Amino acid sequence: MHNPVVVERSDAELLTAASAGSADAYSTFFRRHVDPITRYAVRRCANPEDVADLVAECFLVALQASHRYVPETETALPWLFGISRRLLAKQRRKYAGNRRLEVKASNAFPVFSAAEDNEVASAIDAARQAPALEQALDTLTIAEREVLELVAYDGLTPSEAAESLDITPNAARLRLSRARRAVRSQIAPTPVAGAVDGAEYAF
Repeated sequence: MHNPVVVERSDAELLTAASAGSADAYSTFFRRHVDPITRYAVRRCANPEDVADLVAECFLVALQASHRYVPETETALPWLFGISRRLLAKQRRKYAGNRRLEVKASNAFPVFSAAEDNEVASAIDAARQAPALEQALDTLTIAEREVLELVAYDGLTPSEAAESLDITPNAARLRLSRARRAVRSQIAPTPVAGAVDGAEYAF
C-alpha cells in the first residue's frame, strides 16, 4: 500500500484559507515564517519586548489583510517584511515621542537601566570589531541600506526585496549595486567575512 503524497500548500493558498476562517492554515503560515520575521525584528528593535510586539502585530496584520494578498513571488515573506518595515517605523516614531516626553517631564537626559547599559556596551563592542564595515554602511542612503540588509541579512532576492519595499525590481537591483560598490570601495579589497547570525557578510 502506497503512502499518500502530501502536497505542501503555497503561501497564497494558506492565506486564502486563513481569510476564510481556517485556523490550521493560519497556524501553518505562522510556523513557516515566524523565524525569519523574528530575526528581522531582533536586528532592528531596541529590546525583547519590542521584538515580541513587532512579530505579533506583523502576523495579526497579515491575517487581517490575508484576503487582499496578491502573490508576486513564490513566498509571502517579502510581503511580511514589508508589513514589518511599516510597523517598525511606527514603533520607532512612538518610541521617539515617548522618550521626548520623558525628557521634557523630568527636565533631564534619559538614564540607561542596567540592561540598557549592557546593550549599549555590546553594541559598542560589536562596532569596534568591524569599524570599516560600519563606517561603510553609514555612508549609504536609507534606501540603499534597506535593500542591502534585506538581501545580505534577511536572505531575500533583489526581486523579493523590491516587493518588500514596494519598488520595482530594477530599482532594487540598482540600489543594491550602488550599495555594494560603496561598501566594497571603503573596506579591504580582499573578501570580507564576518559572522551575522551565523552567516557571512554577503556584500
